[in-house]
Formats: sequence, C-alpha cells, structure tokens
Amino acid sequence: MKLPIVVDTCIFSYDFNHHTLAVSYARYLKTYECLLSFQSIGELYYGAIRRNWSNHKKEQLRKTITENYTIIHSDDSIIVWFAFVMTARQHQPISIQDAWIAATALAFGCPLLTHNARDFENIPGLEIITEYTTEGNLQH
Repeated sequence: MKLPIVVDTCIFSYDFNHHTLAVSYARYLKTYECLLSFQSIGELYYGAIRRNWSNHKKEQLRKTITENYTIIHSDDSIIVWFAFVMTARQHQPISIQDAWIAATALAFGCPLLTHNARDFENIPGLEIITEYTTEGNLQH
C-alpha cells in the first residue's frame, strides 16, 4: 500500500504538460498515492478554459485526473484546517488557493509535494516535500 501525498497544482501541471521539471518529481508520483485537492482541480479547469483548450485536451485533463489521482473534496475537517492555515499565516499572507491545498494535506496527515515550497512556509504541522532549494536550484 502506497503512502498518501497531496500533489500541488504546479506538480500536476509539470507532469501533465511534460515540463522539464516533471522529471524531478516523477519518483514521488510513482511511489505515493497521489491526492489532488478540489482546489487544484478548479485551478486546472480554470486554466484550461481561460486558454481555450480544445474539448479533446480538456478530456485528456479529466482522464489524467480521474485515472491517476484520488480527488479530495472539501469536508468539515478540511474547512477547519483551512481556518487554521489562514490564522497561522495571518502575518505572512497566503493565497486562498494555497491555504485550501495545505489544509487538505493537514487534514489527511500527509506531506505536500510542491515546487513552490516558500508559498507553504511556516504552517505548523505541514510537511513539505520539494526538489527546489532556497537558492533556486533543483536538489540532487
């Protein structure tokens, strides 16, 4: 049985779009049970609609999500964790989108895989997994 990990929107996008950074995160996507927050799914479809993707490409997106990820919908626990994240970061603002994604990881007690680790700093109890260093380089 694979351990769960919440995958940030950026990591999904790198993989889906065959971005050069996807290689750096492929091992995590293979070894963990990948969870995707409802928030990330909303962001992904927003991007697809905004960029006027074809129906075929939107169907590829839907299929990739449903075949490779466990979709996590909001529930009471995630809502309470969202409030915790927003409060914990009140002196270091966090986007609403990132707060929902962090709350999902906290509610499930699992790490968050992201390339944007700085966006999730200083959230008590949140384990962040990244290949990005503070110097702006990929870890080896």
